[in-house]
Amino acid sequence: MSTLTISDRLNGWLAEHLPGRGPFELTPLSGGNSNETLRLSDAKGDFVLRRPPADAIDPSAHSMEREFRIIEALNGADVPSPEAIGLGTDEDGGQFLVMEAVDGFALTDHLPDGVDPGRAAEGIGPALIDALAKLHNADWQALGLGDFGRPEGFLDRQVPRWTKQYERVRLRNLPRFSQVGRWLLDNLPPDQPPAIMHGDFHLDNSLITFGDEVKVSAIIDWEMSTIGDPLFDLGICLAFWGPDRPEQMAMPRVQGVSRLPGSPSRRELAARYEEKTGRSVENLDWYMAMAFWKLAAIVEGAYAQYTQGLLDTEYAVRLEHDVPALLDEAAGFAGLD
Repeated sequence: MSTLTISDRLNGWLAEHLPGRGPFELTPLSGGNSNETLRLSDAKGDFVLRRPPADAIDPSAHSMEREFRIIEALNGADVPSPEAIGLGTDEDGGQFLVMEAVDGFALTDHLPDGVDPGRAAEGIGPALIDALAKLHNADWQALGLGDFGRPEGFLDRQVPRWTKQYERVRLRNLPRFSQVGRWLLDNLPPDQPPAIMHGDFHLDNSLITFGDEVKVSAIIDWEMSTIGDPLFDLGICLAFWGPDRPEQMAMPRVQGVSRLPGSPSRRELAARYEEKTGRSVENLDWYMAMAFWKLAAIVEGAYAQYTQGLLDTEYAVRLEHDVPALLDEAAGFAGLD
């Protein structure tokens, strides 16, 4: 793992906010179009530094101040999240945030060595839903997040907003996008009481531990969080969940472990969420269709960057298939097949 240079300004910030610690090494943990995640290590342990990526699809989606604010607020709630350390500005004017490092695994399509597959299959889904319920049950106004989003009219804004995003970056003629978008508008569910939304909730953005019980030690990657309809989080989580998906599914690595034999079904997890939150899941199919339609609108921008030579990753290459596949699955949830 390559070591990155720590600027003089960052070193000074670390000395001020983490007295008695250091010297630090800075190494990449992940990259791409999400905010860049780096490990800050010294002889006593680790912290995590987050900063915007070099090539952002939508710069407004990478506000460090916003991400820091939600993490800091949640430190006062019964929600699994990292402890916020501080927010700073580097020599190039870019913001960064530092938080505690939390033990756990961000799972995709395989389990860590030594983890029993049967126990994991039974425990991961309920742990994920329990963490999500804690987030949605948190009193966002009492946590000082009264101006963090615009919950009034949230549902009404979604289809126009993401249609505009898609049209801004569109390279291909994908008729499914307009077809599903019209269905979403024609079938808007009733407004939900607002709650804190993570905005991209699934296993990749949760850290799982396998101790005496399977649990979520922290929800991470908060750059898309807001105050709005919390069933958007349930929708994307369950859209990616389980074996009930097409053979040529979109983004097969995302929550791939949810297809282990013995994993609970979507409907079982939806019922658990309903019990934990008191919110109706009657319109779950709408939220799952919205989740994949919206995601297609977002990641078509990454595909555009790939075709322009600005992004060269396996993830970006797969978007040639994955964006149309997301729209096909969204159409399936909508009953448009």
